[in-house]
Amino acid sequence: MPSQAWIRDLLKNKGHKLKDVAETLDISAPRVTDILKGDREVQADEVLPLASLLGMTAEALLKSLKAGMLVDAGTAGGNNNRLTVKGRLMGDGQIEPLVGTNAPREVAVPADAETTEGLMAFILGDNALEQEIRAGSIIIAGDPRIHHYPMTPGSIFLVKRTGKDGKEQLAPRQYHRTDDGGDWMVAITNRPNPAFQSWPFIMTPAPQGGTSDDAQNPVYTDDIVGAVMWVHRRYKP
Repeated sequence: MPSQAWIRDLLKNKGHKLKDVAETLDISAPRVTDILKGDREVQADEVLPLASLLGMTAEALLKSLKAGMLVDAGTAGGNNNRLTVKGRLMGDGQIEPLVGTNAPREVAVPADAETTEGLMAFILGDNALEQEIRAGSIIIAGDPRIHHYPMTPGSIFLVKRTGKDGKEQLAPRQYHRTDDGGDWMVAITNRPNPAFQSWPFIMTPAPQGGTSDDAQNPVYTDDIVGAVMWVHRRYKP
């Protein structure tokens, strides 16, 4: 196995020590030394936490471990582990561009994110989720398949829809279960807004040849592209 001495240099650049690796991977200090020497492989369940500590994607870490040298830093957004804010996410599914010089264009990746893969950031543009998240907040969502986020009532998801103009939309909705056991994706506003449609939720993949392109069709698990996992801060223009 190749030596992984490059890890020591990267740790130093990021202000970490070998003991931080030991604590992150829950192994002894000698085992960390064995990794650096090439006498011990990084185990499968250690890839994500080590990549997070080093500020890398899991893919970049695996490439570098195989080569025995840093071949791809693989940081989120290519800029010191930060995410690009993709725009203002509206309750009707529209994503509006950021305007004004004060609008934040980037946000730090949360410290407890195991990987930057599948993460996306938006400014919540209106009151579609006002009972839980105030308009203007920066929300960070992760692909629930990558981040192992459970689909349970009360969770807030980004739902892929197709608008009347044929363009893809991304609607923020809360998973709500009715008293009679019905599952729905709903806006959580203090006053009803016809622009914030609700859809029945079926917790299975879409049937073969099925579609979820209009308001009459349910949301399937295929349509869930992100779970709101962090509310980074409120942005005040």
